[in-house]
Amino acid sequence: MRGVIVPLVTPFNEDYSIDVSALEEHLDYLQKVGVHGIFINATTGEFTSLSKEERKFLAEKGRELVTSAFYLVGTASSNTFEVIELTKHAQDIGADYAVIAPPYYCPLNEEALFRHYSMIAEKTDIPIILYNIPACANSLSVPLVKRLALEYPSIAGIKATIDSVNYIRDIILDVKGERKDFRVFTGLDQHFLNTLILGGDGGVMACANFAPELHLRLYKAFNEKRFEEAFEYSRKLAKLSKVYDIASSFGSAIKLAMRVRGFSIKPVLRPPYVMDGKEVEEKVRALLVEVL
Repeated sequence: MRGVIVPLVTPFNEDYSIDVSALEEHLDYLQKVGVHGIFINATTGEFTSLSKEERKFLAEKGRELVTSAFYLVGTASSNTFEVIELTKHAQDIGADYAVIAPPYYCPLNEEALFRHYSMIAEKTDIPIILYNIPACANSLSVPLVKRLALEYPSIAGIKATIDSVNYIRDIILDVKGERKDFRVFTGLDQHFLNTLILGGDGGVMACANFAPELHLRLYKAFNEKRFEEAFEYSRKLAKLSKVYDIASSFGSAIKLAMRVRGFSIKPVLRPPYVMDGKEVEEKVRALLVEVL
């Protein structure tokens, strides 16, 4: 698996129920434009605001609808046994990968984190993508990632949502350098090109919900060695990623941008998240007009 992977938003109706028709429409759109992977129950998908049953429902619905891209299911929780249950479910429905962020809220040392992932890897067979997002959860150090990757063949890669070129560099050199099939993805749009340059495999980037054409054009230009064009799209993505600074949350930024671009997904977030108002929406609109 390589390329542009979309951490999917979860569409909601005004009563906070899951908007299945909007989900179907969005998945159809992403596959038609040619993204390489779709990741459901992601951070952008507000997985912490979903019940376990809703997460399973979305995973099953996504598996039914995703037919022309790699299919990834987020199974993170601060309860190891719940992660095992959700990961087995992802495996049973035929997902290609489970994406597992570390436990959040409870600070854990490296041995505890190693045991958490070891228990999951030993109880399941599905390929696992580690998800390092230190702003929201316990951090996965490079030595810990290396230890897990070398001990468990099912730990197949990492998504790193971390604003650090050095972290990506060290994962590529120290982990991928010893295990060639280990996949390395950035979680930040603005780090897509430098991740590819360093030898990474792609990105799992939220702006690809509403502007996947930029990510796909960058990836194609890079692979075809049209580097000036790749630089141009990278600069556009760098500017586009300022959308996260404008809004109060990832979810609000992405859903406002989708509204501006005419998607049918409603600007609704589940509490405790709140949608930003018209003033922020106009700032998002101005940014999109400038970039797109």
